[in-house]
Amino acid sequence: MHTCNKGSRYRAQRDSIVNKIINHPVFYKNSHNPQLPVPVQLTIFLNSVSHYRNAATTEDIVDWAGVSVGMVYNCHCHVMVAILQHHDDRVKDWVEEQTCPEWRGGFLSVDSTPFNLFQKPGWHGKGFYDRKSNYSLSAQVVIMPHNLRIVNYVIGVPGSVHDSNVCAKARIAHHPQTFFGGNELIWADSAYGACPWYVVPFKRPAAVHLNISPGKQGSGVIERRTGKMRQP
Repeated sequence: MHTCNKGSRYRAQRDSIVNKIINHPVFYKNSHNPQLPVPVQLTIFLNSVSHYRNAATTEDIVDWAGVSVGMVYNCHCHVMVAILQHHDDRVKDWVEEQTCPEWRGGFLSVDSTPFNLFQKPGWHGKGFYDRKSNYSLSAQVVIMPHNLRIVNYVIGVPGSVHDSNVCAKARIAHHPQTFFGGNELIWADSAYGACPWYVVPFKRPAAVHLNISPGKQGSGVIERRTGKMRQP
């Protein structure tokens, strides 16, 4: 009885996911080679992600599903694209609920925080002296504010380096096209320079309402995230 209930729950959860992703364009590309039905692709994907080590190899999934290696790879890609689209929408829905529809595209936040060192490093020690009069290493994280998941990070930078210069070392700065689509952006505080995908508060706004921005709120969220990182 317990096994039957578990199987029924699994099928219900799978069917729920199928209903959410079945209309995604990734499953309907113009090709002479037809795709497997969406429920089958999802089943192959779920079987793979629910196993680990030797049971999660592509060859094992091929033997289990009776399809080619390329088909397993395509199923993984198709399902992940469809699921991540729903995840992106959820993030933006959260931002819209917390702010307003115009800021919906700001689904990431960025900030840097220092990790204090025990003492002055013996090699180039002055380079680690930060604006708070401590010797530290700087860590920059880019997170999704609704769940504190880290998207990109830079660690090990001397504490004297300005936040905007730390940002210049990040992958998100060198390859923004891999992180942002149309009308998507990242919230930052005033320490970061202006660029097409960063939105920062006005330093001297003409009116108070012009300085209302999730940038500072995002910094607070990131401080909580880095606070968890500091815990042993």
